[in-house]
Amino acid sequence: MKRYHDCPQVLRDFLIYHETIKGQSPLTIEEYYLDLRMFLRFIRLMREDMPITTNLDDIDIKSVDIDFVRQITTSEIFDFLAYLSSERPLNPDSQFSDHGVSASTRARKLSAIKSFYKYLTVRTKQLQDNPVADLEYPKLRKSLPKYLTLEQSAALLRSVSGQNQVRDYAILMLFLNCGIRRSELVGLNITDVYEDRIRVVGKGNKERLIPISESTLKSIFLYVGYSR
Repeated sequence: MKRYHDCPQVLRDFLIYHETIKGQSPLTIEEYYLDLRMFLRFIRLMREDMPITTNLDDIDIKSVDIDFVRQITTSEIFDFLAYLSSERPLNPDSQFSDHGVSASTRARKLSAIKSFYKYLTVRTKQLQDNPVADLEYPKLRKSLPKYLTLEQSAALLRSVSGQNQVRDYAILMLFLNCGIRRSELVGLNITDVYEDRIRVVGKGNKERLIPISESTLKSIFLYVGYSR
C-alpha cells in the first residue's frame, strides 16, 4: 500500500480490508482513498483553525488516529457536506465548479464516509458510535434513461471500420444486446461465453448470467478466430 503513503494507519487498514477481504475493484478503492483523505483533511482544517485559504492538499493527516476519528461529530460531517456544495470552496485551487460539486458526487463521498464508519463500528469494533448511521443521502434528480433506437443501433454498427473493425463490432454487439457495463466487458473471457448466455462479474464481484443472441455470439467467435 505504498501508494497510500500520505494516509494515516486507520485509513490504510480500511483500504486494505476492502481491497483484500471485500475484493472491491481498484476504482472503488481509489475513490474511497480520495474521498476519505479529503474528508479527514477538511476536519483538521476546521478543528485547528487553519487559514481559510489553506489548500486541502497541503494538510498532513498521517498523525490522525482512532481517537481523532472517534471525536468527529455529526455536525462536522454536515459542515463537510455543506463545504462540498458551497458556491465558494475553501480551497482556491480546487477543481469545483462555481456551485460546488454535484449531488451525485456528494452522495458518493457520504457513501465512503458511511463505509468507513461501518468498518470501524461493525467490522472491527474500534468505535461504538456511528455519527453517519442515520444521515440521509443528498436528493438526486431522477432522469429517464437514454437509449438508441433500432435504426440508430443499426447505423452505429454499419459505421464500424478500420483496423480493429471485427473487435469493435463485437464490442458494440455486446453493449447493444446484453446491456453490460464497460468494466464487465473488460473482465469478460472467452470461457465466460456459453451457447446462449454469457457470465459477467459486476459490482461487488457479483456474478450473473445474461442471455445472448446468435448474432452477438457469432461476432464474438469471429473476433477470437473461431467459426460457427
